[in-house]
Amino acid sequence: MPSAYIYVSNLNRMNLLIKKTAPLFFLGLLMISSCAQTNISKLEGNWKLVWLNDLADTDIYVWQFEAGELTIIRYQPSSPNAPEIAARAQYKTSSEFLDAKVTISGFVQSASTGDANSMLSVGDWTIDKISNEYMRLSTTDQEGSGGSYIIREFERAE
Repeated sequence: MPSAYIYVSNLNRMNLLIKKTAPLFFLGLLMISSCAQTNISKLEGNWKLVWLNDLADTDIYVWQFEAGELTIIRYQPSSPNAPEIAARAQYKTSSEFLDAKVTISGFVQSASTGDANSMLSVGDWTIDKISNEYMRLSTTDQEGSGGSYIIREFERAE
């Protein structure tokens, strides 16, 4: 009899512990999910690409995320007041547990500028870090990369 009593008593304590800690667990999950949503809400606007892949390219590229459309705008040092649209694409955002994602599709290169193709990947990008001033996107989904980890870093542009 005593061993059955101990078992029931321990089971009651465990049920009580689960009832007390379950709300905290679900609150934690909700907070983590809301962090990903916050990252997504900061995406819209203009982001200047910090382009280190080609130091000979002195052009400035601004990625404009607005209402599901991504526009890459190129500014040349010789004519900074005459921006050109280098490419267009569509994007969708989603949050997956801890990650905020941007899926880019429908890439169309401008006929007059051939530079944007090497800096844009159709596929899934993770928002690694974002603030009001800085953003870093990463992917392993870039064509021709062989699954390598690719990053793009940006500064907020006016």
